Amino acid sequence: MKKKRIIAFALAAVMTFCSFASGLFSALAKTQALVLNTEITNTTDGLNDKNWYYFTPDQTGMYTFLSYNRYLYAEAYLFELSGKEYTQLGYSNLSPNYQYYSQPNKYQFCLSYQLEAGKTYYYAAGWDSERTSGEMKVKLVYEGGEDDVIDFLEVSCDAELSWYTDGTWETDSAGEAYFHYNYSRILQNMTVTIHYKNGNTSSAYAGADSIDGYSIKYSNNQAASHWYPKADEKYTGNYITISILNKSAEYDVVINQDALFTVYGSVCDYVSGGAISGAVIRVNNSDVATTDSNGVFSFVSAPGTYNATLSGKNIITRAFKITVNVNSDLNDHRAKPVGVAASDYVSDGIINAKDFGYIQKNFSGEKQTAESKKIKDLINFTTNDYEELAI
Repeated sequence: MKKKRIIAFALAAVMTFCSFASGLFSALAKTQALVLNTEITNTTDGLNDKNWYYFTPDQTGMYTFLSYNRYLYAEAYLFELSGKEYTQLGYSNLSPNYQYYSQPNKYQFCLSYQLEAGKTYYYAAGWDSERTSGEMKVKLVYEGGEDDVIDFLEVSCDAELSWYTDGTWETDSAGEAYFHYNYSRILQNMTVTIHYKNGNTSSAYAGADSIDGYSIKYSNNQAASHWYPKADEKYTGNYITISILNKSAEYDVVINQDALFTVYGSVCDYVSGGAISGAVIRVNNSDVATTDSNGVFSFVSAPGTYNATLSGKNIITRAFKITVNVNSDLNDHRAKPVGVAASDYVSDGIINAKDFGYIQKNFSGEKQTAESKKIKDLINFTTNDYEELAI
């Protein structure tokens, strides 16, 4: 089919459309009804003279508007009416499968589109050349229902993603941190092609939401099966699933494994020195790691020194720097934990009498004693005091 969508017209098609768009409403007043499998003959006077037709299908399915002419360069447009506005749905000026439809040559139109039952559609047929005029023969045929016309889908893309970029760190249902990729770059460079059972094809580009009236759905398996470069032992497939009706195809996203390194660190309580679990490390506006029960965290990054932040329950958020080195032996910072003030129980950014009162009300025994003792060293502590910390 290879029809031109309105968002991807060739320049000549755009110019042709513009030349008759101003007369659209007057032309529609002269439309002729199409009858399935019935050839209709009219005449046109050249490039700017179009014959107009309408059709209201009784059943939803794929319909094809065809031309049968001894002249060359026939073209057709498809419109629908929404309120008082006409929207172009399709265009065709070549018939790649003209022998299947017994058309005289490939310079005929072959405009296929899924039409909805009960809705009225409008076709314009004419010539794509100023030198052509005369008889214009057209016919509308029914291809089949929604599940009968598509043979298979084909997906291609020449774009790739880079390891641990263009995405965010997230946590899956098992509590495991994983990098969730924003794959919009893949969709923006993707081509989805329908192969119809009659041998025709039609394509959509750049994450389009439909082809020939069929909705395209995109989904991915990242949450259940995390994405990795193919060389990684954890790789099981970086699949984007493209679905149209009851047909689907999977595209395996290529992820480049660049020069990245794993860096380790740890977080402790500034006063007690105890491990802080559940603290969130944020780098470049993305959450990259969460400390485990031993206060340890790790993440993968390109080399460099980064401004990071630590935050979490009862913690006054602190900023710190962390360095990722090309020498992997220098990327283990666990021996020098980052200290945090972890007694901000009322979460107001300052440790004071309110937090002391919270401890007395909510804790008892050894827990109350330990927290009360610790808070004495943190009275009136704020985020600015982190600049004075030696740990």
